[in-house]
Amino acid sequence: MEYTLAVNTADCIGCDACEEACKQEHGLSVGPSWIKVSTRGPREIEGRQQLRYDVAHCLHCVNPGCREVCLVDAITKREDGIVLIDEELCTGCMACLDGCPLGVMQFDQEKALAEKCDLCFSRLDRGMNPACVAACPARCIHSGDLAEVVAGNGRNELLEKYKKTGA
Repeated sequence: MEYTLAVNTADCIGCDACEEACKQEHGLSVGPSWIKVSTRGPREIEGRQQLRYDVAHCLHCVNPGCREVCLVDAITKREDGIVLIDEELCTGCMACLDGCPLGVMQFDQEKALAEKCDLCFSRLDRGMNPACVAACPARCIHSGDLAEVVAGNGRNELLEKYKKTGA
């Protein structure tokens, strides 16, 4: 099984519930956001002015660029595809921020450590959904096995590129 997280941005209502749920789950301060909602628009879609929202988060890449550039091997990948940062090993050099092709790595100034979405692995290990999925009122965030998420949600260019779905 290879875990993933995908967002159907066409259904996103921009409420930021996912951001808040993530912050509460991980005890994050005001600054860092491991999942970030941003407004795109307004623009013409299907003949009328509409807003769309982009949702940026770690995709837990097949070949994580952040892991490749980590000088102290603080970034690992579990057998289920979840990419994690070991806070005990991280030196705060920030090389991983530049190595992330999606620009979703964060740096906690107070802790002087890199951080990012961990897919709420402790929740997954207990059979629960990630906090962002559980909190989304639009039900546009999907997690689970990569093949099932892709099959249930259709084509996703980011997953195709960074998770090698071949869809």
